[in-house]
Amino acid sequence: MICWSCEREAGGGPVCAACGAVQPPDVAADHFAVLGVDARFAIDLGDLEARYKDLSRRLHPDRFAKADPRARRASLERTVQLNEAWRTLRDPVRRVEYLLGRAGVKLAADELPPRMLAEILELREELAEARAGHDDAKVRRMAADVQGRADRAMRLIAAGLDGGTAAGLAVAARELAALRYWRRFLDEVEAHEERRAEAGGHAG
Repeated sequence: MICWSCEREAGGGPVCAACGAVQPPDVAADHFAVLGVDARFAIDLGDLEARYKDLSRRLHPDRFAKADPRARRASLERTVQLNEAWRTLRDPVRRVEYLLGRAGVKLAADELPPRMLAEILELREELAEARAGHDDAKVRRMAADVQGRADRAMRLIAAGLDGGTAAGLAVAARELAALRYWRRFLDEVEAHEERRAEAGGHAG
């Protein structure tokens, strides 16, 4: 790529290797390429965060507030692209969705086999009864059980994505739909516990 500023070869990075000018983003680059990591589900989140923070510092628009208008625009566009890549890849569910989308897998809107859907509805009813009855011990037991289910779904998703076969991707897509339900369940439990803690604080 030729640098817009010095008209020399800029190299492959976000900043020209010759003159240091920030370069416009490659709009075709995927989120993994933006952060410089391999396109796979298993990611070192510590490394990912370090890359994100380093690029954020180097590309932040504040650093280019008095620069050429093209540099300011490139900085802003790079930062928007970088933030979207970080938001997607740091979250396991969004990362799965993104990888499946890259592989051409069409994601249904939380479609589940009838048996699994019935089981989930039953668990939600049981949770509602436990919450209404202030049975916090049961709520915690249910949360632990569902967390185990979520962890299992994540393992199956990782195996399916790593395999790269059509069957593996289908398993990953199915388990992703289940994982969304498990996470919503756990979010409800967390909200319940926060409300209980607040009520306890007010009572004290």
